[in-house]
Amino acid sequence: MSWPEYAIASPKDFYELIDFHSPKYVRALFSNNHESGRKIFLLGNRKSSKVTDLKTFKRKTTRYVQGVLNCKSEAVNNYYSPNEFYSWPKAINLALLRANWIDIDVTEKVDVRRVRELEHDLIEEVFQELKKNQLPPFTGYVCSGSGGVHLYWIYDPVEASEVNKELWKLVANIFIKSLKNISSFWHIDTIASKRAYGNLRIPGSVHGRTGLQARFFSGGPKYQFKKLLNCLNLESLRDELKIKKESRVVRLPFKPKSNEGKQQIQRRYGHNIKDWWLKCINTIQIHFRKQGKVPKGKRDKTAFILFVAFQHLNKETAFEKLIKINEELIGFSLEELDGLTKTAKITIYNYRKETLAEYLEELLGYCPEYLCTKPKVKLSKDEITQRQSKAAKSTAAKKRNNSQEIVAKAIKQLTKETGKKPTQRQVAERAGVGLRTVKRYWFC
Repeated sequence: MSWPEYAIASPKDFYELIDFHSPKYVRALFSNNHESGRKIFLLGNRKSSKVTDLKTFKRKTTRYVQGVLNCKSEAVNNYYSPNEFYSWPKAINLALLRANWIDIDVTEKVDVRRVRELEHDLIEEVFQELKKNQLPPFTGYVCSGSGGVHLYWIYDPVEASEVNKELWKLVANIFIKSLKNISSFWHIDTIASKRAYGNLRIPGSVHGRTGLQARFFSGGPKYQFKKLLNCLNLESLRDELKIKKESRVVRLPFKPKSNEGKQQIQRRYGHNIKDWWLKCINTIQIHFRKQGKVPKGKRDKTAFILFVAFQHLNKETAFEKLIKINEELIGFSLEELDGLTKTAKITIYNYRKETLAEYLEELLGYCPEYLCTKPKVKLSKDEITQRQSKAAKSTAAKKRNNSQEIVAKAIKQLTKETGKKPTQRQVAERAGVGLRTVKRYWFC
């Protein structure tokens, strides 16, 4: 593939290439100096107090910057996530892959006057190494403002499936390996370059030490992910990974239904905590089995609440049971599942009924009946009086019956012991009741 000419471009050109302002899901905006004290905000389609737009985010990340500025500036040390997420930006919520990148940093702080010169020298070295290794040209690059550079291979978005995420890492490794011989003035940040959920400096934002803007240079092609894999000879490996992934699905043998009528046995739940959590587990499983699997965007919440429920039943077997449901319905790798449940293995989460009801309503789209709180009916004064009267009569009747039984038992015992009918005073002393009580039931 022939290499194009690169030229400085507007940050807007970069935003259009990567659909910065219009993600299908959400992407992260990150800064250590936001005036609210929060570091992470969301850009995209999600109902959250942390959703914002780039213009507002830049305006609220102001700081005094020395370097070439020596004044207060907006958009200082602004970062974003090139890839997208279903919800909060973390590995298990990855939704779409939009680019691969290589993050190259300077090995030591550079004088502000030499930064642009170093960035130019670095790009020249990068060109030589990638051409020598016959690798596809990057879509563009961003000079960070400190002497380092971010190289981008941007493509049309693809689903962040397990196969695509694995291929994404392989692509990153190929580019990292090809640039291992660059000058000792720079080093590749391998962690940042292999972190699909990571953040990079936003073109047009200000570097907090030098006061220089991150500049975007464009000129390379925008790829299809499949074409980029083809350029790197990874097409056959992609097919192998797909086959390997599909082979993990275990097909159970078909059993014809018996013609004999089966007796339905309704599961009866008790009123203790364990049965309450068991009911939650069954409700979640039945709901997602009807759908065939847990949809992406709900997998992390489903796995977490199921693990919490299993913990309440039996701590020793909780993770083992979660693995079985994960293989059937959720689809995380063991590494992702372990990371997701890390805090729950240490902390026991005790949910209130109302909190769990809200959690399951968001997860399932409805609130299970057993978690719905029945509204209290306010009684009128007449109804209260009637209920109090009825309760009083019932209590009095029980006390009368009890006293009568005590007196009759005392009479029977004394008659048996003495061979003759006892006096009322003797019965009162034996039964431990008043003489008037004995007289009331004497002839009953």
